[in-house]
Amino acid sequence: MKKINATHFEDIPTFPDGADDFVVHAIIETPRDIRHKYALEPKYGIFKLKQTIADGLQWPYDYGFIPRTLAEDGDPLDIVFLCEAPTFSGCLVEARVLGIIRLEKNGVSNDRVVACPLQQVGFAQSSDQFEPINDSPKESMHSLCRFLVEYSAVEGNEIKFIGVQPRKKAMASIDDKMKAFRKGKKSK
Repeated sequence: MKKINATHFEDIPTFPDGADDFVVHAIIETPRDIRHKYALEPKYGIFKLKQTIADGLQWPYDYGFIPRTLAEDGDPLDIVFLCEAPTFSGCLVEARVLGIIRLEKNGVSNDRVVACPLQQVGFAQSSDQFEPINDSPKESMHSLCRFLVEYSAVEGNEIKFIGVQPRKKAMASIDDKMKAFRKGKKSK
């Protein structure tokens, strides 16, 4: 079968043109407030229903990936987007990086960058006050970390929470994953 990719997500740059420091592009796969988990199917360039999480659980925030990155698990680097209302699968957002949640899944690094929407003139958002990840409500971060561990453990994965780190560590991780992506493209 001929490879189809009508979306070309791999051509979207990691950083928006002229963006401030700590701002990246993110592509949302799974919007918040639903039980389904969607993932990009690169072979076809479309979003696929990957799973439905347990009754009583739902995605607390939008979830997706940072384009032109390659994480240790073979997928692009994951990102959790702390928005007040859901976007949609395939939505391209400019995300202000706050930090990174370090996890291991089945012995392999499986980190999640944590980011929020850019501040908007004339419209206040709860995330406007967040600069470093420590500014976000502690109970929200605790709940998010617990959700990431528990939903994955229910799938039968062995999950190890390593910790939450500041945005400089997140940006260093993004840089490393961009290098891995470029290296991976050259070896193909």
